[in-house]
Amino acid sequence: MSGNADAGRSVALFACPLCGEPLTRADRTFRCVNGHSYDIAKEGYVNLLLAQHRHSKDPGYSKEMITARRDFFDGGHYQQLADEIAGLAGSYLPDRGTAVVLDAGCGEGYYLRRMRSLLVADGMVLAGLDLSKHGIRLAARRDPQGMYAVAGIYGMPVLDQSLDVLLCHFSPVSAANFQRVVRPGGVVLIGGPGEDHLYSLKELLYETPVRFEPADILADAAGFEPIAVHRISYKLALRGQGTVAQLLAMTPFYWSADQAAQARLAEMDTLDTDIDVLVHAYRRTEPPA
Repeated sequence: MSGNADAGRSVALFACPLCGEPLTRADRTFRCVNGHSYDIAKEGYVNLLLAQHRHSKDPGYSKEMITARRDFFDGGHYQQLADEIAGLAGSYLPDRGTAVVLDAGCGEGYYLRRMRSLLVADGMVLAGLDLSKHGIRLAARRDPQGMYAVAGIYGMPVLDQSLDVLLCHFSPVSAANFQRVVRPGGVVLIGGPGEDHLYSLKELLYETPVRFEPADILADAAGFEPIAVHRISYKLALRGQGTVAQLLAMTPFYWSADQAAQARLAEMDTLDTDIDVLVHAYRRTEPPA
């Protein structure tokens, strides 16, 4: 990617989680006009998740799950998926100056790094939010040009109408927040499972696995116009000890899999399954006059 490595430092994007005012970066701190300040960690991210908004001592993916995700992504197993999503995001970027892309629920930042590797856009700003401090720490360390914050999707500390493209991939959706933070004319990309996504993995976990029923989540939401549905599908062949267990740790199935199932998958070194992802694209419409 070409462009100014410091573009993100000069763009007003984050909002103070206490008062909603813009946060301005000065050295190792983000600060608002009301004097609220948030230190920037040595890895380059800022924690904007207020204590009263934490639902556990360590919200989001644990350190162990982030490690499994890192190793799985580093193996290249989801590179085709990530590259096609990067291409979609690039196709919706505005043809003007600085464009801002935010991944809401970015985890360890893999999809944003693939965007940075593949998209050529001068001044493009890539940002990510996630509840997991372990994920954000890794994302910021691996992508020092990006803007990363520990924060949730509901009530996200992002300025109104500041985003050109918002990606929400296998993460919770907040129509009201998305409407608030995306510019009129901007695009929201929501990635979710198609009917056959990881079906072979589900067969290993459940006696009677069922196929996903894809949902058009923002189809009836105020302020959005559905513009396209993109399907990304290919055969995934996992080979090597630990790869199947790493895949499990990346999915919601991990939370429901008992210890016996986790142990069984940890012993497997082969799995052939389907990647079947639907990415719904929505245009943020102009507010009524």
